[in-house]
Amino acid sequence: MGYDPGVQVHYFLVPQTDKPFADLVEARLRRMPQAFRHPDLRDRSWIVAASPQMAKWLEAKLKQDPRTTLATQGVVTIHPASLEIWQDAPREILAQLEPFVTWLLQTWPCQVLSEEGDDWSARYAHDPHALFVEEDAWA
Repeated sequence: MGYDPGVQVHYFLVPQTDKPFADLVEARLRRMPQAFRHPDLRDRSWIVAASPQMAKWLEAKLKQDPRTTLATQGVVTIHPASLEIWQDAPREILAQLEPFVTWLLQTWPCQVLSEEGDDWSARYAHDPHALFVEEDAWA
């Protein structure tokens, strides 16, 4: 149930498309019962919890106290030209995020960038699962 420090924690996916991907991504997140849009409507972030019940609880807590920490949740922030993924979270949440990230990388060719801007595309774009396992475990 602990954290997996070997997985990638924070990265960006930059779809290489002229199509408006943001609305399609948001529609996909809306269909995930364990995800919800951050209550602050100025923020286009989606929180991914371990279960639908945890998502409902966390959403209510955020509405009650907007300063509630999201440090152990999955967060997908939709920017105009990219998606920011924050996944410093327990395995239960990574299990919810992985199908979403895999869908995205299979739907659009994406550049995968580290938070520092390093291009990780060669390593991860064709093998999304590698974003969710320790580098030492790669076969």
